[in-house]
Order: sequence, then C-alpha cells, then structure tokens
Amino acid sequence: MRLVGFLRRSLVPVLIAAVLLQGGRWVLGQVLPSPQGRQEPVFATAEVRRGPMRVAVEGVGHLQPIFLSNLEVAVEGFVEQVFVERGQMVEAGQIVVTLRNDQIGYEVTDLEFQIERLRLELARLLGVPPDRVTQVEPGTGITIAAPIAGRVAELHVERGSSVSAGTAIARLVDDSRVVIVAELVAYEVERVEVGQEVEIRSPEFDGYGLGRVTMLDRTPIPSGAHFVFLAEVEADNPGLWQPGQKMNLTFLTREGRLAVIREQRIDRFRGEAVVRSLAQGAVERTLVRQWTRVEAGATLVILGGEATTQFIQARQLDIRQKELELARKQDIREKLMVRAPISGTVEWVHVTVGARVQPGWGIASIFDQRRMHLHMMIDEIDVIHVREGIEAEITVEALPGRSWKAQVLRVDMQGKTEDGMAQYGVMMEVHDTAGLKPGMTAHAIMPVAEKEDVLLIPIEAVFEHDGQTMVEVLDRGEPTAVAVTLGLVNDRFAEILEGLTEGQRVVTGGPMDRLERDPAAGAGTEDDAPVPLPLLPGGVR
Repeated sequence: MRLVGFLRRSLVPVLIAAVLLQGGRWVLGQVLPSPQGRQEPVFATAEVRRGPMRVAVEGVGHLQPIFLSNLEVAVEGFVEQVFVERGQMVEAGQIVVTLRNDQIGYEVTDLEFQIERLRLELARLLGVPPDRVTQVEPGTGITIAAPIAGRVAELHVERGSSVSAGTAIARLVDDSRVVIVAELVAYEVERVEVGQEVEIRSPEFDGYGLGRVTMLDRTPIPSGAHFVFLAEVEADNPGLWQPGQKMNLTFLTREGRLAVIREQRIDRFRGEAVVRSLAQGAVERTLVRQWTRVEAGATLVILGGEATTQFIQARQLDIRQKELELARKQDIREKLMVRAPISGTVEWVHVTVGARVQPGWGIASIFDQRRMHLHMMIDEIDVIHVREGIEAEITVEALPGRSWKAQVLRVDMQGKTEDGMAQYGVMMEVHDTAGLKPGMTAHAIMPVAEKEDVLLIPIEAVFEHDGQTMVEVLDRGEPTAVAVTLGLVNDRFAEILEGLTEGQRVVTGGPMDRLERDPAAGAGTEDDAPVPLPLLPGGVR
C-alpha cells in the first residue's frame, strides 16, 4: 500500500508535464513554420470600392424650452384673484393673477386732478385749449382775459408796466343788472316773498324798472332804535343806474302794492371781478380802456419778456413732470394685473388669494414647449466642423423610431477644459416638438460633410508609419505597404484621394495582427511595427 501511494504521487506530475508538452508542440505547430516548408499567413482584406461618404458630429444633451418665463410681482399688493393652475395652457397677454393696491388708485386720481388744474390755469393765460398748453412756444407771451362780460371799471396798468403774480390788472363790472339790498321793517317783511316783482323808481329820472326779490333774510338786524330785515332785489339796468344811487321800491304783493317809505340805495352791480396777473412779466400791449365794454374771454392785456418766458417754461415743465409721474403710477396700476408674457404651459403657481406679495416675488412660471432648444458639449476635434445654421436630426430614447429636425443656433467661441480636452457648447433649436417634453435626453447628429461616388476603404486598413498615412495592398498573397492621401474620414470608412484604385484589396487584419511578418516583405520587430492611424472626428449614419 505504501508503494502504490508512492507511485501515485510520483506519476501524476509526470503525466501532467507530458500533456502540457504535447499541447505546446501542437500550438507551435499551428503558428511557426514547419521544418518542411513555410505556412502562408491568412489576411482579412476589403475591396477598394466607390460609394457615398458622409461625415457627422454627434452629441447628447437635454431638451429645454426656449422661452421660459418666471412671473415676478412688480408692485406690492394683496392677491385678489388667481386665474390659472399648474398644467394649464395660457396665451400671451392673458391675465394670470390680479393684485389689489388701493393706494396706487388714489395716487393716480390725485395726479389726474393736478394735471387738469395746471392745464386749465395755463390755458387761461395762453388763450389756447388745455390740451395744447405744452405745445405753445414760451416766448409767445401771456394773455390776460376778461373772466366776465361787462365794463372795465378800473385799469391799473399801461404798456411797459412790470407786474408780478397777484398784481391787480383791472376791475370789471357787469352793469347790465343792479342789486339793491333793501332794509324792511317787521310789517313789511311779513308781506314780502322771494320771487315777487318790485317796481323801482329813481328820484332823478322819469320812468321805472321792474326787479324781483332774489333773497329774503328774516333775521332781525339792529338799526338805530329798531330792527330791520334784509331783502335783495335784482333788476335790469337801463344804463344810467350806478351803485350808491337812491331808489324807491314798491313790492307787488298778493294783498296789493306795498310801497317802502324809506329810500333804498343800489348796493352794487350784479357781477364784478378783479383781474389779477398770475405770472411775472412786462405789459407788452393793453387792448382796452377804462369803461370799455368787453365780453367774457376778451383779451385785456398781453404780458411778455424774459420773466414771462421763464414762467411759461416752468409751468409747462410742471405739467410734463406730473404727466411722467402719472404714467409711472398708471404703469404700476396696470401691473396689478399680472399677464402671461408668452403663450405656453403653466409650470407652477406659488400664490393664493389673500396673500400679500412684494416686488420681485415669483408667483408663477410659464414655458413654451412648442419651441425647444438642445444644449450639448462638443470636443475641440469635432467642433471645428460645426457651424451655425447647419441642420441636425434629433432622437430620444423615450420615443424610439421617431426623429425631429433641428438647426444649430450658436457655437461657443470659448471652450471649457475637461480631462485635458476643450469642450465647446453648441446650442440648437428643435423644430416641430410634438411629443417631446422638457428635460428629455436627446441625441443629435449633425452632418458636416458629404460626397457622392468616391473611393472608400474600411478605416481599419489605415495606419501611420514614419509620419506617412499607409495601407497594405494584398498583391498575389503578399501585403505591400502603400502611401495614400485621405479625404473624408468617419468611424467606418476613409475616402482615398490618391494611392489606390478601384478594385484593389487592402489588408484590414491578420491572424497575429501582422506582428509576425516575413522579413522579405519589409516587416520589422514588434517594437517598430506600423502604428494604426488615429480615427479622424465624426460618425456616420
């Protein structure tokens, strides 16, 4: 038993060594030439043929809407109404949210009143309609007009006079009617009523006029040893009556004629106005004289000079400043209605009714998925082939079997280095985005060169040796190195410009990748074997 175990332990390694030796001989016999003769190597080849050549640059990025608008509040206020919700389609200009700010409304109304008042005042001075006051040349002067119809009872200025704001220019009276303030005793006032007719006679002139009671005050007023009551009587002026003249009154009452024993006096003309200058300046012209009768609106005096010009300029500037402030306030009021700046889909809404918001707060976001862009990074080798305006084809993994057209909009002028190679951003717009959603990963193919009917060989056949681009042509079973000139190159084929003819066969590979080569064919050692040519940029469809 000990002997058997010993034999087993001794023979097993010997048998294993014998098997390995025999296998090694078989392998070497397949690779090395046999002693009787050299075994011919087998090469993979391809025919030089003609065909179309297309080179394209590819990239991957994420789809994003071209127009994405974050709606921000421009004014302070409270959210009054919200008209949209997440996922809703809206049109440009559609109201999304309305705010309430009462203070803005008050300020707008106040400014409108101020501007109207300033325009009316300046229009009265310039003698033009209110809507034209800011168009008048300041050097045209200021017109001072009669506020009422009547006579010029007093004229306080003459040509060349200097006036300031508030200076009295003239006093006008409407002498077409007179007012008599009658003092009645108790038994008289009891029979008098507003609206009664009154005969008015002057002790100095023949005839009489008719007046009417326009006011009656039954409050007793002390007058000497007794009380009196006041009644106003208005009457047309025949042309000779003047304030201060004595008159006799007879009231035509329901009970009959009531003659007032005491004489009364004409208190005043019915209308009277003191005309004052509202501006500084010098009197250039006076168009009336004292006791001249004028109509309402007639020009009395024209002011001019540097002071007047500056006054008009200042008033016009005040109006323009107020109008600018009004426009700003109106713009703020308009912004209380937050409108969609673009047509698209509401991505989110961040406000609720009653919430108080401040300027700059985001309240909603809208994107337009009908127009999308795709941004991708292209390395420095490929980007030289990409230019603005070229067409591209887009595909997405989520929708297999479909493609979309796109166009390059922008190629970055400056790249960013990543892993030792510069990367450049390329932006393109995708057309007809039906079915696509923002954020999808998209693959873009951009054809950059295309030729028809050119000589083609597989890219595997090309290598570089001693600085030259080479291929091996198989001639009568023997590979021969040939220098070639390449045209377009993609990841499958290379265009041959010079060095080969159609129908030749080029070596694309061999059993030992051509590391073992016949010295007669120019093969060297493994250290100086031909180096495969690096692929040029691009991919092919």
